[in-house]
Amino acid sequence: MSRRGAQVTIVGGAVVMAALVVAALGQPVSLLSRPVDTQTFTPLPTLTSLPPSATSSRPTSTSTAMPFDPSPVLVTLVQIVLVLAALVVLVVLAQLVRSLLRRRPHLELHEEPDFAIPLVPTELLEGARDRLRDLETGEPRNAIVAAWLGLETSAAATGLPRLPAETSTEYTERVIGVWPVDSARLGDLAALYREARFSVHDLGESHRDRAITDLRVLIADLEQVASRHAAERGASAAVGEEGP
Repeated sequence: MSRRGAQVTIVGGAVVMAALVVAALGQPVSLLSRPVDTQTFTPLPTLTSLPPSATSSRPTSTSTAMPFDPSPVLVTLVQIVLVLAALVVLVVLAQLVRSLLRRRPHLELHEEPDFAIPLVPTELLEGARDRLRDLETGEPRNAIVAAWLGLETSAAATGLPRLPAETSTEYTERVIGVWPVDSARLGDLAALYREARFSVHDLGESHRDRAITDLRVLIADLEQVASRHAAERGASAAVGEEGP
């Protein structure tokens, strides 16, 4: 449900609840009362042949029924039904608000990052270099597909678990994206693989050149990360040796 739809639902529910409360506190509606029945008997005409003393007339009889007051039990039952309906509306609104709050992104702020970038596996870096050599030979479509499949094998060798809903391509992108590499180049190389794997149109040398450029940038980024980690390890070892 969209945010606007949720707001409309909440406002509508509040209006309905207010109407129910007003109805519960007000007087009983006319449907619960019996209308007044008035029955009038017309007097019989007097006989002109009889003397005035013998004239007899039937008096007009008017029977008026008093308005029927609903039973207190009936009024109580109606009010109970209205109150229960109001409670149902409140429960529905509470669940709706709770579901909206759950959908809000939950952000956690940390004073210091507790995620350490892992070392670049040698298998991944060597595999990327081998894939670059594969890209330079053969038909462009086959070369691109083979290069990416080789990256998938190298990414799986890192041991990073694969998510249940992840495809192999998404998994490879996530693994390589663990390190600070050019995400645009990584995404372009994955897009070239999908195009080469699932399209029917021809792929030419321009596609091969894009794939080679993308992979070279990724290899350079991974090599830079590996070199920095090696330097940090060397500095830590030197500090350890100088210690007492």
